[in-house]
Amino acid sequence: MADSPILAEEAELYRIAKAIHSEIYSIDSHCDTPMYFRYGIDIGKTNPAWILNPKDLGAETENEPVRYNLKVDIPQMQAGWLDAVFMVAYLKQGARDDSSLRQTVEKTGSIIREIIAQVEKNRTVAGIARSSGDLKQLKAEGRKAIFIGIENGYGIGKDIRNIRKFAGLGVRYITLSHNGDNDLCDAAVDSFSEHNGLSAFGEKVVREMNRLGVMVDISHTSEKTSFDAVALSTCPVIASHSSVKALCNHPRNISDQLMQAIAAKGGVIQICIYPQFLREDGNATVTDVVNHIDYVTQTVGIDHVGIGSDFDGGGGIQGVNAANELPQITLELLRRNYSKDAIAKIWGGNLMRVMDAVQKQQ
Repeated sequence: MADSPILAEEAELYRIAKAIHSEIYSIDSHCDTPMYFRYGIDIGKTNPAWILNPKDLGAETENEPVRYNLKVDIPQMQAGWLDAVFMVAYLKQGARDDSSLRQTVEKTGSIIREIIAQVEKNRTVAGIARSSGDLKQLKAEGRKAIFIGIENGYGIGKDIRNIRKFAGLGVRYITLSHNGDNDLCDAAVDSFSEHNGLSAFGEKVVREMNRLGVMVDISHTSEKTSFDAVALSTCPVIASHSSVKALCNHPRNISDQLMQAIAAKGGVIQICIYPQFLREDGNATVTDVVNHIDYVTQTVGIDHVGIGSDFDGGGGIQGVNAANELPQITLELLRRNYSKDAIAKIWGGNLMRVMDAVQKQQ
């Protein structure tokens, strides 16, 4: 019996998608996988599901232990045709006294070193990347590229010299805040508008990041902070894992006005695969992911959109719940007649352009 026309069409789309991914550079700009290193996971292999208590990861209230499957590792990247991922050192916002800040800076360094150690342990299949050139070389060698980011400027404490220290360890972006205000700026969530945007210290941080070639990330920051950062930065700014406010009215999402400001500076909005950022009811599918990509493309152009999953940090939707399922996004882009060149920009080209522009400032 012959295949149905629909099955044949899907098979052809899959063939085209796979061929495209063999030639382009694909980057997921945000995952929180390092949070799970404490459970003894190994990014170089398939890890069995395990039982975890959400309170171990910073949950504020008592939660029932859950069975968890890691969403990003090298085998899943291989299955999902994903060339590179930004693994972040996530710092939950906490106290800002001198002792707490010292501990936070130490924790930031510890997480970064753990990322490096995981990659070194799996150096035959992965390598640390610090530039787009590194990514290209690693792909040519058949290895996956692991970039490093810091999620929450709280992690640098009040000592601006820590930016240079962490950049030296390979950090390529710093998300200025997480949930809750810090010494740099006001946040989008749990904010008291302490600084009315960037603080004086935050302004120094942005300038130093520009000087050292570290991308400024405004995911999680308040709208005022975001506008301040975009205006002050001499380099393009990124939103490493945010979606579109016009389609889903969440404080973590990007308004049209902010989107236009980011694009005017040459920056990029990396659409987040977090269900509540895609649909207000949380019932998101790959259709919603590409709706957000469509919106950015139609509003500010194809050069200003990418993908930042937030896998292992709450990201994941029906049908795109781990790195191995990311090709579903490419298939939906093809269904909507996106060209190979457009798909290349969305999957990594735009972010690589920003990274190159920021590093040229050094």
